Amino acid sequence: MRLSLAIPLAVFFASQAGAGDGALPGSHLPEYRAQEPRAESVTAETLLSNERFWPYQVALTKARPASAGGPALPVGSLGVLIRVEEGGQARLDFGRDGLREIPVGDTDLVERSNLVRRGELEKIAANFVLAIGPRLVDSSAPVMHALSLETAAEKPGFVCVFADPSAASFAEIARKLAPLSERHGVTTILFPQGRLSDAALREKLRSLEWTVPFLFDHLSEAYTRTLLPSGLKPPAVILLTKEGRVLFESAWREDPVPELTTALDAAFGGKPATAAAAH
Repeated sequence: MRLSLAIPLAVFFASQAGAGDGALPGSHLPEYRAQEPRAESVTAETLLSNERFWPYQVALTKARPASAGGPALPVGSLGVLIRVEEGGQARLDFGRDGLREIPVGDTDLVERSNLVRRGELEKIAANFVLAIGPRLVDSSAPVMHALSLETAAEKPGFVCVFADPSAASFAEIARKLAPLSERHGVTTILFPQGRLSDAALREKLRSLEWTVPFLFDHLSEAYTRTLLPSGLKPPAVILLTKEGRVLFESAWREDPVPELTTALDAAFGGKPATAAAAH
């Protein structure tokens, strides 16, 4: 069965952040206020700069034909919004019906964003925090322990690393990224590739003195497919806002850290955020 972000929110909270998908108990969602009724109306052209108003779910306003990504989708089909991308595309997760990139104009995304802005549609957390927060292991804890939702919700952004902890290059990746840990409050998250158990990965991270949160092993592969930009393969790194907007993306070539640092500083160091991409 394909794991996805497209789970009903009622089920999400009734299960205390996903007891059936590997999340550990004890996660609680802090209060979150996204609305700002006096802000200018959101348009298709301003969606990228108004990500705080992005809804968690989006409905199709135009039917979609069957494709390699899944079956035909009728009008009204609900998907989880992964992010809005440059060029007016929305990346949506329709669960078992697949991941799609759909023109914003074929969805009610703008309408729902304005409902969030006006406070007429509840938004209970930043989108990326809601999707990923309860599925993270805190490798810095003395015992196997979930990273709390409160901790995740406080972060302005996330450096997401997609790498195989068993690969020969992993120690170098950890060493080069370690200085960026918590830079401007941005947290690094590891999406482990391969088959290393959660317990073994936790011990490896501790031995490398790179105690970053990581996604549960049995969830990581599916979330990697959902989150990595099209054409980008592990090992790779992307920089995301707490809503899931991509600010930087790069394969792990010789050394992407200087460019990543520049993007991180531009977005979270008190300067206007800019989108950056390197392949």
